[in-house]
Amino acid sequence: MINEERTEYKDPDLLSYDVSALTVAERGTLEATDLVRQPRIAFDRRAPLGFVLEKALAALEVEFSPYKAKEMKGRHWKPKTVEKWRRRPSRHAKPPSAPNIFVKEEDLPRLIAWEERFRVPIMVVHLFDQEGFAICLREIASFNQKYEKHRSANRKKLQMTTGFFKKMQPYDRVDAQGAREKKPVINVAPSVAVKVGDLSGIEVSAEYSVSASKKYVSHVLFSRGSLSVSPEFLALLRSRCENR
Repeated sequence: MINEERTEYKDPDLLSYDVSALTVAERGTLEATDLVRQPRIAFDRRAPLGFVLEKALAALEVEFSPYKAKEMKGRHWKPKTVEKWRRRPSRHAKPPSAPNIFVKEEDLPRLIAWEERFRVPIMVVHLFDQEGFAICLREIASFNQKYEKHRSANRKKLQMTTGFFKKMQPYDRVDAQGAREKKPVINVAPSVAVKVGDLSGIEVSAEYSVSASKKYVSHVLFSRGSLSVSPEFLALLRSRCENR
């Protein structure tokens, strides 16, 4: 969204607006300006682009995963009630195999810092091939704080009764030499998130590249398609996460 000049912030990917709240000049500026190339000072309240953050409904941190979302076996998984947990506690707290929302724990403090600095609520949006889901960043941060305060047994209950999970996730290295690293992530089951909408007309293809070690590496590419936005997601945008 904005040129990232200070490492304590992680800039979200998109800003959302109520178009009716923008003047004709402001709409024209947004359409003609590459915000990524602008210095951060350009968005100060009294600067020419001050309205960009002042009038934003919300910021979107967008993730993408190449899965057939509606066909994942845990797509309709729901958290246990506290009563069910008490009757039959789970031995493990394993997230369902579903189109979950993912956020790296290392990104949380920098996203929160951005949200507090610019006073624009951040929503994490995760898109798949057929649908997408969203949740307010503050809900993820709140869960992470509770998780860190709990002991092991209570962490299982917390995860299985909320639909928020914390785990180690492997990631391929950028140079693609076969080595992988694991990072702690928070993921959120779709049943406790808000559906962004349904995607259609997605075209799936593949391409290859050569890594630094001269290994051929393949990548799945999604292109085209359209998103039918859900009323629930629009309501979440308008609420600005205030009542979540």
